[in-house]
Amino acid sequence: MQIFLHALVLVTGFVFLIKGADFFIVSSSSIARKFNVSPLIIGLTLVAFGTSLPELGVSFAAALSARAQGTTADIAMGNVIGSNIANITLILGFSAIVMPLAVKRTMFKQEFPFLIVITILISVLAFFFQSDARIVWWEALILLMFFAYYMYLMLRSHKESNHVEEIKVIDMKKAITFLLIGLAGVSLGGYMVTYGAEYLSVQLLENVFGMERTRAITLVGLSVVALGTSLPELVTSVMASKKGENEIAIGNVLGSNVFNTLWIVGLAGLVTPLRMNQDVLIDTVILIGITLVMVLFAFTKKSISKGEGWILALIYFAYIAYIIIRALGLI
Repeated sequence: MQIFLHALVLVTGFVFLIKGADFFIVSSSSIARKFNVSPLIIGLTLVAFGTSLPELGVSFAAALSARAQGTTADIAMGNVIGSNIANITLILGFSAIVMPLAVKRTMFKQEFPFLIVITILISVLAFFFQSDARIVWWEALILLMFFAYYMYLMLRSHKESNHVEEIKVIDMKKAITFLLIGLAGVSLGGYMVTYGAEYLSVQLLENVFGMERTRAITLVGLSVVALGTSLPELVTSVMASKKGENEIAIGNVLGSNVFNTLWIVGLAGLVTPLRMNQDVLIDTVILIGITLVMVLFAFTKKSISKGEGWILALIYFAYIAYIIIRALGLI
């Protein structure tokens, strides 16, 4: 009965996270438009940030919980790395299956190289700058500085763009109310997902299947939590692909991975050191490989075909099978 209740807490937490992020995007965009902020700036900042709010809520809640308990935030790093892997393989894969994704030449000069650099960067920081493989406060600041540079690049490169998305504007009083509800939903959802995931990791995976505690928590963070917090990106990218909006489908995935790696890990790392246990370190290397495969697919014929989309999706399911077998100690 306890396991069922905590599973319900986990699912409810995901609902709060996703709806909270939705409320945040609508309300903050409306408030920004009231102050004459351009729709382009809103799309590059608030909307991109909003789709990454579930990851931020979980990772920040995990960091706060770890700081209070004097433990390490294994779910925080597992959530970020697992979410990035899901974005590139499952979400981009499904988007390409729905509709082949054409890739702009400019992405090979800016977005793709930047994504590869920061994916390698977080591995370098964890591997070589700390004997116990942690992201500490000064390393978190480095990530946040890279994030500031990324935002500068995006604003500079898109300032002359003619593509402007329609932004739904609501009444200011309603917008402020929605904003508070959205932030509260993300905060509460982040706590509920972290609490439910940690409980299920211990009670189900550790006690029933005999997994080591760190591996159990990491497995849940890399799989269930990561996939759940990636749902906004999944819906956004697949729907954009269905409408033929290739730039939105690909840009949403790339932008989300940048936000996750730099903004979320950076903020959480300021709260408490984020440990990169051996499993997460290995998966960070896997993420580098998957990122390179995605760029290679995009480079061929300057698009990601349906066949390549199926390959990316199959890579995700193979990855999930691998981390489950690994957590069970079979490899």
